[in-house]
Amino acid sequence: MSSRNFSLRLSLFNAALFLGTGIQLPFLPLWLKDRGLPDSEVALVVAMMMAVRIIAIPLGTLSADLTRRRRAVIIACAAGSFLAYGLMHVASGFWPILIAAMLAAALLAPVVPLSEVLAVEGSARYGLDYGRIRLWASLSFLAGSVLGGALLEIVPVGSVILLIAGAQGVGALFALLLPHDQAVRPVKAEPLRFGAALVVVSSLSFVLFLLAAGLGQASHGFLYAFGSVHYVDLGLSTFTIGKLWALGVLTEVLMFAFSNRFHRALGSVGLIVVGTGLATLRWTVTGLEPPLAILFAVQAMHAASFGFTHLGTMHFIRERVPENMRNTAQGLYSMLASGVLLSSTMWASGWLYGTFGGGAYFVMAGYAALAFVLALVLKAVSPRA
Repeated sequence: MSSRNFSLRLSLFNAALFLGTGIQLPFLPLWLKDRGLPDSEVALVVAMMMAVRIIAIPLGTLSADLTRRRRAVIIACAAGSFLAYGLMHVASGFWPILIAAMLAAALLAPVVPLSEVLAVEGSARYGLDYGRIRLWASLSFLAGSVLGGALLEIVPVGSVILLIAGAQGVGALFALLLPHDQAVRPVKAEPLRFGAALVVVSSLSFVLFLLAAGLGQASHGFLYAFGSVHYVDLGLSTFTIGKLWALGVLTEVLMFAFSNRFHRALGSVGLIVVGTGLATLRWTVTGLEPPLAILFAVQAMHAASFGFTHLGTMHFIRERVPENMRNTAQGLYSMLASGVLLSSTMWASGWLYGTFGGGAYFVMAGYAALAFVLALVLKAVSPRA
């Protein structure tokens, strides 16, 4: 397989996969309300869809390492999530909707970490820039949010679940285009051994990496949950709020377009150090409720606070974890970062905002500062190879 072919297949899959996520995050709660669920049940469905990932991600990624059939696991999970979202459309009442929603979330959960490992491994093998594959996910997420909002101007809110299911169906079809495992791993590796995996994931450097990168990403939880609410309370228009969110995504895309240069300059651990350091600055300044021009400037730091940390994470796993357990390592990281830590900060955001208002960002700055210190320790104990 040529490098161009590999890049095209992974880019198309990323674009299809994140389109549904871009529709779901802002609009699924509206659909749940339209189905007659009260606020408490809407919150519970959304929370359980996130909580189930804590179990589903490591199970899915571990199965990919045990069976040595990562592509098959991705295809099966993507197809299953499409069917589960379709099941949500015909479900009626709280419990049927909750069960279908948890099933959809559980099946979709391992797809992203598995495809991330595939992309970063293949990029290294074929001499590609991983970020130029990953940026299509960011653009697709933005397109999904914009497209979903535009379509809901002309179709009823009850159509949201069909839009999400349709997007996931496209993702399942594009999963069939993913390269076979042998195209990335031509030499048969040793089978996964639990003892060897335990040694790797319990090592000091890996534990420090998990905590530093995980806390750095979890510090975004308040922004994701209550960022727009805070902006409204500051008196910003919805159009201005949309521009702030779009700026964050676009600067992230720009960073990914030149990600190899950043990786060569800083190394995987250095990227996490810089990313968490700038996250600390970003949340501190945001908590001060500065003028709009400065808000735009700190929002542009998303390229570092999220982007650098994510990029460093992907390369750290590729560089420091044996090939036969990378899916498992990626699953553990995703479980901690986007499962346990991020969900905890998002769930606490309501209380934080009610208690501190915009000062809740100072709590996020504390998360990021702790991540920064841990990243510095990681750099000291695990210098760049």
